[in-house]
Amino acid sequence: MRMSRLMFAAAMVLAPAAAWAQQGEPVLKRVMLSSGGVGYVEYAARVSGEALLRLPVPLDQVDDVLKSLVVFDSRGGVGGATLPGRDGAQAAFGDVPFGPEALEDPLAFLNALRGVELEVRGARPMAGKLLRAERVPELTIRDGAVERTRVTLLTAEGLRQFVLEDAEAVQVADPALRARIGRALEALRRDAGQSARVLSLRAPGQGEREIRVGYVVGAPLWKISYRLVLPAKDGDKARLQGWAVLENATGADWSGVEVALQYGNPVTFRQALYRSYFVTRPEVPVEVLGRILPGVDTRAMAPVPSPPPPSPPAPAALAMAPARAIMERTAAPAPVMAAPSEAATASEGAQETVFTLPTPVTLAAGHTATLPILDREATARRIGLVQQGRAHPLAAVRLLNDTPTTLPAGVLTLYDPASPAMFAGDARVGGLPAGETRLLSFAEDLRTQIRWQQDDTSTLSAVGASQGVLRIDERLRTTTQVTLVAPAQEDRVLLVEIPKRPQATLVSDATLPPTEETAAAWRFEITLKPGERRTLSVRQDRILRQSVALLEGEQAIARVLGLQGLDPAARTALQRLVDLRAARAGRAAEVERLKAQAVEIETDQERVRRNLGAVPGNDALHGRLLRQLEALETRMEALRKAQDQARGAVEQAQRELEAAIARLAL
Repeated sequence: MRMSRLMFAAAMVLAPAAAWAQQGEPVLKRVMLSSGGVGYVEYAARVSGEALLRLPVPLDQVDDVLKSLVVFDSRGGVGGATLPGRDGAQAAFGDVPFGPEALEDPLAFLNALRGVELEVRGARPMAGKLLRAERVPELTIRDGAVERTRVTLLTAEGLRQFVLEDAEAVQVADPALRARIGRALEALRRDAGQSARVLSLRAPGQGEREIRVGYVVGAPLWKISYRLVLPAKDGDKARLQGWAVLENATGADWSGVEVALQYGNPVTFRQALYRSYFVTRPEVPVEVLGRILPGVDTRAMAPVPSPPPPSPPAPAALAMAPARAIMERTAAPAPVMAAPSEAATASEGAQETVFTLPTPVTLAAGHTATLPILDREATARRIGLVQQGRAHPLAAVRLLNDTPTTLPAGVLTLYDPASPAMFAGDARVGGLPAGETRLLSFAEDLRTQIRWQQDDTSTLSAVGASQGVLRIDERLRTTTQVTLVAPAQEDRVLLVEIPKRPQATLVSDATLPPTEETAAAWRFEITLKPGERRTLSVRQDRILRQSVALLEGEQAIARVLGLQGLDPAARTALQRLVDLRAARAGRAAEVERLKAQAVEIETDQERVRRNLGAVPGNDALHGRLLRQLEALETRMEALRKAQDQARGAVEQAQRELEAAIARLAL
């Protein structure tokens, strides 16, 4: 059966490469750059029968290649791919008695060879097993104190020493070990000089055919910049041109490569597949062998169905109808922006827009290119955008995307052919789906004046009371007044943006309803004649709901009584509670006053008692002090009775207040 197969190749152990004939060299044919920060790279090769393709891959891209490698072959299969290990030198050192770190210093290298048979040639030849190498200071006539490397060997004659710096040569006696050390050093040299790995792909099949091999790797973001030539007069079309800016970071020159540009937000990630990982296994005691170790459970909940999205609003007339120009301009021949020799092909997918360049691209590795990918007439309307707090509006155009595909987000430079300066300003374009409009602000209109004033008022919307609870609905109204003054000799079309207050609703105004709304603001369109002054007043209401216990809500009741719109009967009932609360407070204050008097009397009694203890009983002063003490006791007794009466009055006032609260129903 002849059909296109899509097969993913993973790194695996293959048969020896010699069993397969090397075929045509893979040639870079296609590149797709994505706004997700990745690029799809595709190579093609003509092969016959069973083939082995070799593909150089930059070292920093190997992880992505292993993750995403895909092979397209209509009459063959894929047997898998192999490539050298990430750290081949480390593996090569596995059968020698030292690691790469021992090569940093001759002393470290010698000590790593302890127990190895060495042969020393020079003035004092010897052979033996290495015991130790060490640095020792020695005095010389010529150089003074220097460090020398003294090496100790265990020979057939016993321990012997030599100085490394005096020896002509020191060699490992075992030829097999010497060969292994040589291979390890060669692997170290080879890895140090390689910034790429060669991926060998086995492709079994029959007959002559083309194989395409692709993968997705990290790539610089491609960017888009627009040029918009404004219409010279009302009703004319604007001219929109888009240029893509891209870099060749694939590591290979492009020569006639098909290039496509994807605008979207795909999920992209990296995984370190080109590294060796060893799982840390827990050590299980013998007595628990056979038990299972379940994972920790997490809470599971039934999904909550999302409410259906609201229907999109119908396009407002503002977006489509032509308007008067901001300035009267005299017709003059305008320069025409050069069109691209051939426009890119745009296609819209479910999640992305793809621009395919019309001709193959030739670009050296590491170079940057900018190429036109979009050129068409566009519906663009001049308008001034008035934003909160600004003294002048922003000059803007409302751009309609009447193309069949999304316009990618990017920067936009505006040109005005009716202006001697040509350059009008820069703007930013968000992703603009087909059929939608965006406001592009590009300059400040200094000749139009804007003044802002904002007032906040509070009125009572509703009040209710039952079961001792007072419920208050307070309407907080924010009134925003915007005074707009057009230039003396120019008219203006302005779009006034009023920010939405949190949880507020717009108070309907039939004279000037909002033209449109965004998630954060209401927008009102106003046309001004030359020199005209107009004031826009916008009201937003927010209801503040509050519930308070009447026994404790003294401040809330006072606030309600101070608001406008309170019903007279409700005002009388609430004022009654205020009066009862005041009466209770007055009686409680009387109790506190009597307590203070009692403290004063107790202080006087204590003073008199101390004096009595100091005066003899037969002294006349003793009698007077006794009479003073009796008088103080009499006053204290009367004060206790007054305190009891005052506390009773407080309790009575509390009962009256509670009864009034219980009876209150609004």
